[in-house]
Amino acid sequence: MRSSFDFVKLFSAFLALILLCSIPAVSLAKEGSSIVLTFTGDCTLGNEERLNYQPYSFVGVVKEQGFDYPFAKVKELFESDDLTIINLENVFCDTCNGKASKTYNFKSPTSFAEILPKGSVELAFIGNNHILDYGSQGLNSTLKALKDQGVPWFGSVYDNPFHYIYEKDGVKIGFFGTLPTYFMLHRDEAAATMATLKEAGCEVIIGVMHAGTEYSGMRDRMQVRMANWMVKNGADLVIGHHPHIPQGMDILGHASVLYSLGNFSFGGNHKMTVSRRGNMRADKALIARVELKFDADKKYLGHQVNLIPVSPSGEYDTNNYQPVLLTGEDAEKTMQMVQRDTPFELKPYVEGVGALQDFVKNTRDDIADMTE
Repeated sequence: MRSSFDFVKLFSAFLALILLCSIPAVSLAKEGSSIVLTFTGDCTLGNEERLNYQPYSFVGVVKEQGFDYPFAKVKELFESDDLTIINLENVFCDTCNGKASKTYNFKSPTSFAEILPKGSVELAFIGNNHILDYGSQGLNSTLKALKDQGVPWFGSVYDNPFHYIYEKDGVKIGFFGTLPTYFMLHRDEAAATMATLKEAGCEVIIGVMHAGTEYSGMRDRMQVRMANWMVKNGADLVIGHHPHIPQGMDILGHASVLYSLGNFSFGGNHKMTVSRRGNMRADKALIARVELKFDADKKYLGHQVNLIPVSPSGEYDTNNYQPVLLTGEDAEKTMQMVQRDTPFELKPYVEGVGALQDFVKNTRDDIADMTE
């Protein structure tokens, strides 16, 4: 096991120290409020079907350990926010025809959707390249499984323009996201979805993009293009995943962009070293903890991002599918990966807190000069 990990002490320190990190950039009236969101990267809560009966597979491990196992080490963190959002990269289906012709197809039984509420996950992004691993039958089965567990979803995929609105104390937060295929072919529909969220009275819009080059530590042109488009069309925060390892951060006017959070609970690989990528280790990732601030009139003031280093596994080489918070040298190395793809100096990692970035004020300045 990773000797640097002590969840109880780390989480207690996190809660204590985060209260000390006040936001100097804005003064809130007593009646002001906040909404705290927690984002993770790729969650493949399944595996290739041929591995189902192997004890080391995700399905095999969860059948033995129970549905609360995958998020057990981070559940307290998830429970302390308003909304935890994961990227769900598998299909929940018991018997599915129409398996897509591709290299990797990930699925698990429909009962495995219970992992989400067991782990205090309240929202699933599905606009990724695995939600159609078993065609429309797999998609419909997944949506039903999520509905049965009371977990909403969002994320446009091909001709399905899904979005979601979260509301707390009269403040609405809109969620929209997609992958490059939809973005390139359905730009008008994507813009209409963003407009729908504005018309619905969303004070903040979150854009999610599932894009980038797998196992690349640097953003690519498509990620930049999608992020700029989302901000230009109304997004106040953009969250990315798909490259499987963490990438950098941008501040585009009033909006923060995180290009890739990396893997989280990832059943697609049994090992932490990915041989097909030149023996690259995929053992470092991020949780993005975002606090949205509002004044007494429920108007959006801005946000603050905390980058929390994590590993998809509590084991060094074997993937045990149970993410843990990182500390010490492991956490510092994770932040070094993020810094290499960030054009400004990130605020440093603080033990027990994370890397708490500067408050980003809601100026919503003219961003017409941003290019796609």
